[in-house]
Amino acid sequence: MRKYRILSVLVLFACAVFAFNMLFILFDKMHEVDAAQKSVKNYKERMSAPVDALDPNANSAMAVTSGELIIPKLEVDCSIRSDTVNAYDAVYHYPQSAAYGQPGECGILGHRTTYSGLFTNIGNLEPGDKVIIKDLILKKVYTYEVTSNGDDIRWDYKSNPIKFSLEGEPRLLLVTCYPPGEKSAAYIVHCKLISTSSF
Repeated sequence: MRKYRILSVLVLFACAVFAFNMLFILFDKMHEVDAAQKSVKNYKERMSAPVDALDPNANSAMAVTSGELIIPKLEVDCSIRSDTVNAYDAVYHYPQSAAYGQPGECGILGHRTTYSGLFTNIGNLEPGDKVIIKDLILKKVYTYEVTSNGDDIRWDYKSNPIKFSLEGEPRLLLVTCYPPGEKSAAYIVHCKLISTSSF
């Protein structure tokens, strides 16, 4: 009889240790979930407001020409505006995105088929091709390098508006319509900053 009592005590002790370990693991996981939720909240706070990717006129901004976009391979050399994409020899800088050369994603929108069609041949860009932005206010030249082209086509941009990251390495997103001449999707070329100089 005494043998069964000892065995019962050992089983109860083992169950208590197991339950304590499970509570400890659960408590630890709750902290991990809490930390992950805070991280997501912080990430969302560091993202731009949603933008209508292909209709910047929906966002009001003062007319400013603050830069120049140069894409040597496409023979593009034009001004960068912050009020409209519907101007000849000009592209549009989303004011909700990062500034040129700054941490996060700088968004530039251009037409393929209208208003000079500066992004007509954007599909010809390949990883390693250069994209240059001259900041006319800070007198800086930012040289970017294409990292991907044709991999980011957002068919749901109307129901899931683009948000630009406002942290991390400086990146450039060249945005246009897809297919050419239509607004079915937002076509995005990704670039990374490789050098900064003054002029």
